[in-house]
Amino acid sequence: MQQKPVWAAGVVVGVAFAAAWFGSTFLTMPQLGAGPRALISLAAGAFFGVFMGSWVGRVRRTHGDVAQRPAFGRAVRTGTLPPDADTAGWRQALLARQRLHQPLRWTAPVSYVPATALAVWLAVTGQPVFWFGAALFVAALVATVVTTPRVLRNTATLLAELDRREATRRVEQ
Repeated sequence: MQQKPVWAAGVVVGVAFAAAWFGSTFLTMPQLGAGPRALISLAAGAFFGVFMGSWVGRVRRTHGDVAQRPAFGRAVRTGTLPPDADTAGWRQALLARQRLHQPLRWTAPVSYVPATALAVWLAVTGQPVFWFGAALFVAALVATVVTTPRVLRNTATLLAELDRREATRRVEQ
């Protein structure tokens, strides 16, 4: 999806969300007919697609072109900078990635723990379908708690390597 235009990413995410919404309404609103179910799903998918497309576009502009390349994602995962990395472009992308992930250290627990508690409460009080929501919130919390420190550590390592390369380049000139 990183190589696709923003509008295509919005359409793909919107269609996927509409399909998931349509499927989930069989459990959450079984009394709904097929027509209203499809209409609500299309509206929810369109709203979500426009919202996510806008967000993806903003993130792409902030991160720059470098962040769209597969090598960038690989570098952030591994903490290893490619030998041919453009210093200015990579610095912009890494700083943007760092700014994006720093708040997740506290916003993830603040968001996911109450959401999990609410989903568990709703599941216990009569709607077992909310166990699925609770499981999703726990999975998102665990994934964020595990990946955020690694991303921040690797971006700091990559930024230090960029600094080292710039210093070496200045000395050579």
